[in-house]
Amino acid sequence: MCEPISAISAALAVATTAASVVTQAKAAKAQTKAINAQRTVVREETRQEATGELFDRMRAGRREQASIRTTAGQAGLSLSSGGSIESLLLDSALQSELAAERVVANMESRHRAGEAEANSMLSRIQKPTAFGAGLQIASSAASGWSGLKDAKLKRAHLD
Repeated sequence: MCEPISAISAALAVATTAASVVTQAKAAKAQTKAINAQRTVVREETRQEATGELFDRMRAGRREQASIRTTAGQAGLSLSSGGSIESLLLDSALQSELAAERVVANMESRHRAGEAEANSMLSRIQKPTAFGAGLQIASSAASGWSGLKDAKLKRAHLD
């Protein structure tokens, strides 16, 4: 009478372990999917932020150049007179270009930081390997078998 119950217990332990391994694998897959989705969102937010900043800096540069031209015109200076107005316009354009390059460099740096963070999170996910899953199931089966064998020995001892 004890042997069938022990056999059922052993089979149940193996089935429970197998279900646990499957659940671990599904959880790891869901975590990976969530991290990758978050990586995409962060990358897009960073890109949109950089795009907005680039447009703002371009507008500011155009306003500055327009102000230089207006001030020169009000002073009665032509753009080609003496080169100082041209120099101011060129310097303004150069500063705008340098600012745009900084925005792009910062965006790329934020992208790399986001990738590193996502990779770090991905490395912490514990996915069961086929070998590890097999070991867990085999250990559970061996434990069940041992319990069944102990029950047989006790029964033989009692008889």
